[in-house]
Amino acid sequence: MGARLYVLGAGTALPRPSQGGRCYGPAGYVYEPHPGGALTLLDIGPGSVRQLGHLGLGLERIERVVLSHFHPDHCLDLFALTFARRNPACAGLGALEVLGPSGLSAWYEAGVGALGEWVRDRRLTLVEQGPDAWAGGRRQGGFRLFARPTGHTPNALAWRIEPQGPGGAWVYSGDSGERAELAELARGADLFLCECSFPDGRESEHHLTPGGAARLARRAGVKRLLLTHFYPELEPEQAAAAAGASAGCPVAAAFDGLCVEL
Repeated sequence: MGARLYVLGAGTALPRPSQGGRCYGPAGYVYEPHPGGALTLLDIGPGSVRQLGHLGLGLERIERVVLSHFHPDHCLDLFALTFARRNPACAGLGALEVLGPSGLSAWYEAGVGALGEWVRDRRLTLVEQGPDAWAGGRRQGGFRLFARPTGHTPNALAWRIEPQGPGGAWVYSGDSGERAELAELARGADLFLCECSFPDGRESEHHLTPGGAARLARRAGVKRLLLTHFYPELEPEQAAAAAGASAGCPVAAAFDGLCVEL
């Protein structure tokens, strides 16, 4: 078995009832490059640390956290993670790297200032990514990371992971509108994990609809489209069906606890 993507949260900050046993919490995803390997989290919204336990993924395996932007539904559990790592039971944990957009250090220090030194992790390294800093990618162990701006906030980023060995590239949109930069970042990806917030007819420069996600997937020539970040007014399976009509590739809807082979 190869790389896996786990979904910690496929929803937003707004609560929504479970549907057919499926839940949709704030954004969080886990990349496992090979079974038992070190984990990379892409976004870590509220409830992500709890969901790690539900999926049997231990804190000792987390090597890095990659943030798309600083809205609380995408990043707030970083402080739950650093607080947990301060527990005496976690004294033997290794270093933790946090990568994120410009302003990461100031945001982290503001969080420590608000929540107290209990959430400061001195084994943590912060790496800020400007919109053009890693045009050629940044090597992270067995894979390379690429980032492009999404315009959702002044410094928000989408991310692309390209394994150095077996396995295909995959892309996480973060929050974004229908932007050429995102289509270019996703070009040829085996999997495009793409936000899909609102129904068609509710288009926005900051969020996508099923039609917008499908157009990006088709333009990028991706092999699979996995929709996520559903607001309560958008029914996930209906969104997948609508996008599937024109995406040019298989389309599925994410939900909390989903595991996808990459």
